[in-house]
Amino acid sequence: MSQWKRLSPKKRALCLTVLVFVLSATVWASGQWVSDWDEATSISPVPIASEPADLEAPLDEKPSEIFVQKTSAFGDRGNVLVSVQLTPDQVAERQANGTADFITIGDLSHQVILRDDGDGGDGKAGDGLFTGLATVDVNDLAARAEAESATVASRSGSKDVPVFEDRAIVGTETPQPFDFKGFDAGAPVRLEPAVAFIQPESGATQTSQNPVSGASSSGDLVSASAAAVVLGTNVFQERVLVIRGLPVVTDPARTYNPCNNGGNNAGVWTFNHLMTEMANPAASGIDPSVFAENWLKHWASTQTINADTVPARVQINQLIARWKTDSGGVKLDLKKSPLRLLAILPRVDLRRTTGGGGSYSSNLSGKFLDAGEMRFVFGVVLKPGWSGTGFVGPVQIPGQANGCRALPFSVIVEYKVPKCECKGVKDWAARWVDLKNWVPGTVDYNGRLERLTQEVVRANGDPRQPNGSNLGQLRTNEVALPPSTTPYGQPGGPQWELREFQLTQFPFTFLNETTVADTPEDAYNNNANGTGLLLAWVMNAIPGGPPPVPLFFGTRNFLAGNSIVPDPPAPVPVHHWNAPGLNLAIPAQNNARFQVSLAACNGCHRGETGTHFVHIDPSNSIPGSTAALPAALSGFLTGIVWNDPANGAPAREFDDLARREKDIQQVANLACLRFHPVNVATVQASLKSTGKLPPDLFAGLPVLPFEQRVPLAVDDLRRNRVKQVH
Repeated sequence: MSQWKRLSPKKRALCLTVLVFVLSATVWASGQWVSDWDEATSISPVPIASEPADLEAPLDEKPSEIFVQKTSAFGDRGNVLVSVQLTPDQVAERQANGTADFITIGDLSHQVILRDDGDGGDGKAGDGLFTGLATVDVNDLAARAEAESATVASRSGSKDVPVFEDRAIVGTETPQPFDFKGFDAGAPVRLEPAVAFIQPESGATQTSQNPVSGASSSGDLVSASAAAVVLGTNVFQERVLVIRGLPVVTDPARTYNPCNNGGNNAGVWTFNHLMTEMANPAASGIDPSVFAENWLKHWASTQTINADTVPARVQINQLIARWKTDSGGVKLDLKKSPLRLLAILPRVDLRRTTGGGGSYSSNLSGKFLDAGEMRFVFGVVLKPGWSGTGFVGPVQIPGQANGCRALPFSVIVEYKVPKCECKGVKDWAARWVDLKNWVPGTVDYNGRLERLTQEVVRANGDPRQPNGSNLGQLRTNEVALPPSTTPYGQPGGPQWELREFQLTQFPFTFLNETTVADTPEDAYNNNANGTGLLLAWVMNAIPGGPPPVPLFFGTRNFLAGNSIVPDPPAPVPVHHWNAPGLNLAIPAQNNARFQVSLAACNGCHRGETGTHFVHIDPSNSIPGSTAALPAALSGFLTGIVWNDPANGAPAREFDDLARREKDIQQVANLACLRFHPVNVATVQASLKSTGKLPPDLFAGLPVLPFEQRVPLAVDDLRRNRVKQVH
């Protein structure tokens, strides 16, 4: 399932107009668009028939194994056979839906087919081993094998790494280098994700404790499996994955300190710069100051989003008024914004693929739509002299001017990275991984990081999108603004709330408030509204996990306009999603409940992960933290064992930065293969007349040069697929 159902009507209309705009986008971008889109779309189209339905056979789940084998039997069409082994359950599902003979990858004009009919390179019909023809640079495989062998040999101590299923650790494995010797001898050789180890972790900034079976009487966390969680972070994670050190977030040339007006208020990592580039005034005519104020005013009045009422939080007016006063009283001066940088993060793990994949769908293909996301996290502050009356939780920032207080109010700016070809995604990940070799604060490190961020942030970064911006969404997470009314089904008092904003109109737009990702309306939790739909949605998640939450489910509006949870919490975070009628003693039902709850904003940020609603702390919201920089991190990021909040068991292990560390290294060492597209017209004609694929999938097509063939990251089909967008 795609994201189509969670888009607003205006954004659906956008999708229908994008193709027209692309024709003129290159001129409008004035040469500033840095992307590999042109390379990815340079593949020559091949003939297609008018009815595509009989070629809809995507790969829905991670295969159990992938093999590559040298071949010279197909001339210039390819030099390796790629075989994807499905599990018996996956084969049975394909037999049931009539796609047992082949797997399709890509679109109809660039279609790749893997077959299991005993023909065209496939060894045996019906054995669940689907085979296709590809081309690979053999020297690349040799270099990868040599590098992986050296990495394994240099590893001291344990050579095990954690195995993740979605976000949770489920065991360990010992990575093996690619067997180039066997490959060169002509044997079918396993192609796994690249070898990647986790650096030793230490120095945890925060640990949540769950006072049930997952914790000892001393408060020390007890591992529930052989894959013990190690608390804390390491050099790789701090330099590459959650960049929050003072040499970066207080870089005087690139950041701004709202407490003393220090630094560079127009620096490339300031809120001012991001808003200005997002508004793109040269192309849109939108004043960035008006752009920012329009966004803030969404809190000033009650919103109705997908029929979900989002109550006003009118305290925002005081924040706007004080900011205007500092700006001279007319409009907001973005150079005086009350936001300080907390962190910069690459989220390559959120990469999407055609036909699904990544965090947004259940399908896999190895053909990328993007290289995931890149995020900036800011915290809102009350500058010296600003009144804190009416705000919840302002706290003095240690080491800053007296009266400069941090609010429990995060702003997360999340960009899509416009890389849609295997080599481009691989190189993007490798450039982030390379940061581990440099020291934050130096010219080498900060300069490299600036080039990475600017490539995505700057105006006209993707002229196919509104405002020419790569923005995916801007999300906020705060309890600082008290709600004007008590939300449905919630007690009174302060409420943590997560909201989401997008650029929704084409070609130019303001930020508009939208639904929040993968979160049902709060009224469905525990069946508070009596519809029973959450129970149905949870049961729908068995066995493959929940698809993205749709706008409508069971004829009712389902996707939420905001995500809330009471504050202060119980002694431990317990808020989670549940439904009467579930038998939590049945592992499949409770696991489905967990998946639905973890995917929801206020499940991931609360009871399912032992988190006090923020993963990167803008103030002192995480127990034991202060408002001083670097910002504290949640146990979900740094390592925690947490008992299931609905059933007490199982105890799940989270160490999300370790998961991301493993993943980004594997992406940086992808094996990028090229597949010759098939003759779709011939294939469809054969299926229509005989019910079978033709012996030669390429008959009637000229041999395409290597660079015009379909690029696929075959080993990425075996990655740990994360279904949550957080």
